Amino acid sequence: SSAAISCSSFGVWGQIMHGAPLAGSGVHTCDMQLLRQPRVSPTRIAPVPGNTLPRRFARPTFQDEGRRCSGTWSPLLPAAVLAGGALLAQRGRLAGRLRAQQAAETWQKKDEFRVPGLGMLKDLWRRHLRISAVLMVLMVVIWFCQGWGGLTQLQAYNSGMPDSRMLPISSALESWLFGVHQFVQHHGRRVALTLSPLELDFAMDIPLVAECGQIHRLLTACFLHNGFFHIVFNIGYLYTLAPLEAGAPGPFLLTFVLAGMAGNAAWMSMGGGQRALGASGGLCGLLGFELVSRLRMRQVRDFQRAAQAAFGLLVLGALLPGVGNWAHVGGLATGFAVALLTTRRSGYRSALVPWPLLLLVLVALPFGRQFLPALGRALALGVTSPGALGRGWLLGP
Repeated sequence: SSAAISCSSFGVWGQIMHGAPLAGSGVHTCDMQLLRQPRVSPTRIAPVPGNTLPRRFARPTFQDEGRRCSGTWSPLLPAAVLAGGALLAQRGRLAGRLRAQQAAETWQKKDEFRVPGLGMLKDLWRRHLRISAVLMVLMVVIWFCQGWGGLTQLQAYNSGMPDSRMLPISSALESWLFGVHQFVQHHGRRVALTLSPLELDFAMDIPLVAECGQIHRLLTACFLHNGFFHIVFNIGYLYTLAPLEAGAPGPFLLTFVLAGMAGNAAWMSMGGGQRALGASGGLCGLLGFELVSRLRMRQVRDFQRAAQAAFGLLVLGALLPGVGNWAHVGGLATGFAVALLTTRRSGYRSALVPWPLLLLVLVALPFGRQFLPALGRALALGVTSPGALGRGWLLGP
């Protein structure tokens, strides 16, 4: 009967669960019927009475066919514990490295605060903008040489004067930081005592350029500055334009040089004054370089911002007294033209005119053949006889 089969099956199943040997006749008579019986799925029951652990921490217990059993221990538990420990150790090492990196960055920021401008140079060098970094270093070194030269001139004047006519050392400091020079009558002519020989020999001077052939001043004046705020503004502007050097270092440098020279020539031709110095013309040329780059890369918003910056710079130069705004205009136009020729065009692999070819063409022109020898002679004379060019030394062919 069905009841007898169920009881017999339960008996055989109980012997199998307990591991007891089966009787010969019982196995042969109930084996097929036992395999045909449906297996009862285990059901979760309440914890074992007397368990003092909270319910969420108690091991689960199951009941199968009226028999109670508890959860078993897995051999993978030690491996899991070891893996967790390794992960925690690795996390601790990463946290230690992060703290060390943050400490190093903190000390680096302190060092940058102690040495102003050093962080800018490190950033340019790290981004492989070497030409911009070299230009900044060259301008700063020349500016310090200007201050030292002015102090030397003042000391030479005081050495031959009585105490009542000596000028204080602070006059040289004011001349170096603020561009306010001290003039005196010396041998019947008005002389700026605190003016550095570098400015006398290499700054823009219209009579000396036109009459003595000192055309080297068109380029050398771009690396001289008239005070602390002048050089800080130019260096900061050069730092903002330095990313344009990436991928085009040759056109970048050529634009700066040609725009600076063209800006000084425009200022001299328009009669803006007698003396001038500064890198504003070259920097405006780099601004024109940016306009062309943004336009060719179809960056409309960046082009609009650069155009607004150029317009604001020209308006500010026109409003402020003592600013050679014609140098800005000439530099901007020249930089725009040079960038059109030497930068890579959209959809083309190369520029319209490679910058080495453009440089060779300019050097081969009559002005180029005259400029390079004049520049070499001026640099040699400025080293051997400081101040001789400022006194009207001829540099004709």
